Amino acid sequence: TDLQHLGEDRAGAPRAVAPPVYRSSLFSFPDSKSLGEVLRGEKDGYVYTRVANPTIDVLEKKVAALEETAEAIAFSSGMAAVSAVLLSFLRAGDHLVLSASAYGPTLSMARDMIEPLGVEVSLVDHSELVALEDHLRENTRLVYLESPASLTFELTDLGAVAEAARAHSIPTVVDNSWATPIYQKPARFGIDLSLHSGTKYLSGHSDLLLGMVAGSGELIERVRKTAVLLGGCVSPDDAFLAVRGLRTLSLRMQRHQDNGLFLSHKLMDHPRVLEVLHPANPFFPGHGIYRSHFSGASGLFSFLLDGEPERFCD
Repeated sequence: TDLQHLGEDRAGAPRAVAPPVYRSSLFSFPDSKSLGEVLRGEKDGYVYTRVANPTIDVLEKKVAALEETAEAIAFSSGMAAVSAVLLSFLRAGDHLVLSASAYGPTLSMARDMIEPLGVEVSLVDHSELVALEDHLRENTRLVYLESPASLTFELTDLGAVAEAARAHSIPTVVDNSWATPIYQKPARFGIDLSLHSGTKYLSGHSDLLLGMVAGSGELIERVRKTAVLLGGCVSPDDAFLAVRGLRTLSLRMQRHQDNGLFLSHKLMDHPRVLEVLHPANPFFPGHGIYRSHFSGASGLFSFLLDGEPERFCD
């Protein structure tokens, strides 16, 4: 119930049940003094939608509440969120620790855009993240994780990673797209930033692109400054659709979990399926981490075939 109303200005929007869509690039002021107060940060207000917009604010407040963080920021895509985070913390001469099992485009971003800027990138296998200290350097400025990992679904002990990184004042970020904050809240384990491709579960209807990053006010402000310069803000229309998606997120995630587990069990009995990779299954390697970190599972998993994948799909 809290999520349905959080962040919405019912009094200022004639008691509308759904938040208004502010399709405006600019916002006006009664006089130059009022404009100056907002520009100087003396008062809250809206000037330009690339910086802030009332509809987008509603979405950001709801996601921050779900993640149990102080703030959140919305982007026009998941990769816009990834790009802003990496460019906010890394400069020439810095070092990035990146999970080797991260999302493919994230790995490409690190290889094709971050490394050429003069940043050292260490791709660390998830099995080695338990010994994170061995991979940290004096110039390490960010640790980027994904748990479960893309395609292979290995799980990472977020608390152990956060503790090791925090001892050296190194920010941590985890891609939380698979679980959503319904089933995993990285902030509870000490992770600094939780990142989402909201295109998938958060929005839920395959009709928009969305990225989200949630974290402390200080770190989100740092990311926001980069985001404003890059210009990858979500549109007010897409923010409205994402808010609509959040209203049914808990219900949808429960059904995703039920369907995913049902299919995974069916596939385990299939003669042409060699292995099913689903973190919620008790025999899955690292299932203990699943039980300690997650309150449920989404519908995405993978499996290995004895035969041609193309033939199976067709």
